[in-house]
Amino acid sequence: MELILYAIPFFFLLILLEFGYGLLCGRNTYRLNDTINSLSLGSLSRLQGLVILGFSGALYELVVARWQLAQLPADQLWVWVLCFVLYDFVYYWKHRLGHEVAAFWGAHVAHHQSEDFNLGTALRQTSMDWYGFLFYLPFFVLGFPAEILFTVVSLNLIYQFWVHTEHVPKLGPLEWVFVTPSNHRVHHARNKIYVDRNYGGVFILWDRLFGSFQDELIEEPVVFGLRKPLNSWNPVWANVHVYWRLLRDVARAPGLKHKLLLLVKPPGWEAPGTRTSCKLRQIEPDLTQKFDPPTTRFVRYYAFSQFILTVVCSLMLLVNAPTLSYRGTALAVAYLTYSFYVHGLWLEAQASAVWQECLRLLVFLILLPFAPLSGTLQVSLSLLGFGSVSLVGWLWLRHPRLVEQVGN
Repeated sequence: MELILYAIPFFFLLILLEFGYGLLCGRNTYRLNDTINSLSLGSLSRLQGLVILGFSGALYELVVARWQLAQLPADQLWVWVLCFVLYDFVYYWKHRLGHEVAAFWGAHVAHHQSEDFNLGTALRQTSMDWYGFLFYLPFFVLGFPAEILFTVVSLNLIYQFWVHTEHVPKLGPLEWVFVTPSNHRVHHARNKIYVDRNYGGVFILWDRLFGSFQDELIEEPVVFGLRKPLNSWNPVWANVHVYWRLLRDVARAPGLKHKLLLLVKPPGWEAPGTRTSCKLRQIEPDLTQKFDPPTTRFVRYYAFSQFILTVVCSLMLLVNAPTLSYRGTALAVAYLTYSFYVHGLWLEAQASAVWQECLRLLVFLILLPFAPLSGTLQVSLSLLGFGSVSLVGWLWLRHPRLVEQVGN
């Protein structure tokens, strides 16, 4: 059972509650630009599943037909419990390899780019997970029904949502058994002592057993983000930047052996005689600085309002995708991806944000008549899109300082 889609409204509600609590207690952990970027990546991770037609389903069927030992009963509690525990064990190794193998790191890095830590960070997921399905294969060999496995996968992810917060302190004896906010804060830290630690999904026992556990230390406050910061609100670049730099390194590496080693060695490994483009540019990064380009108040309000509309459209597409053609779905996903990209341009204070926004809205007006919506909704969205184009264009011409990009 796919539970994530049903959980999304509750995720957003809890994000709002955490934001409100942070304001009340004087410890707000949200920034508008970082949160928009995290939720953009989360939305894209769901949307890409609508258009990528992988072969994983056919591979699962092949494994079941040829190598399954026996079909386990789906109505037995012990089957569910065993699947839950085994999957968390497998998830630990998938997660650990996602940090320790360069080719896998590129498919996981997006989750660690945020320099804030809140429930919004939990939704910051990759669109590049090309290898995760391989870790499901042992479950089909052992005979776990698909409905049990994928329900367990969803439950594992849902559990991980709540541990992305700074507002929950250490939880006493629970710290020894379960993944908690404290030991997951360590996992998202860029302090040298904390890097590549605490990989567990639900149980922290695996980290204690296999030597990857690190306690959160009072004397070493956690600083969140990457050792080499992304410094961008572009959600597309956030997904591909590691692979782009890895391809450049592979092209420069001497001989086939070193090219292959670059893919399976830890991130930052250098082939003899070369210098990786992923290498830290300084011995110890400045952990006190956060990427936070200055923008005008209009830009922030406008980008936020357009982002909300894009998220609503994304949720509508996810719900209605089964009734749409593949071509229509792919076109909608491409447009929404471009929309999230343009929102990032606004937040980065890029000079191209205004004309790209006008282009995005004009494309919206062109595509809208082809959307399977009621007449009243189409007219309303048309007026909204036309009004947005007019507003941005008028402000650009008559009051340029309102939309002036400070950094350019």
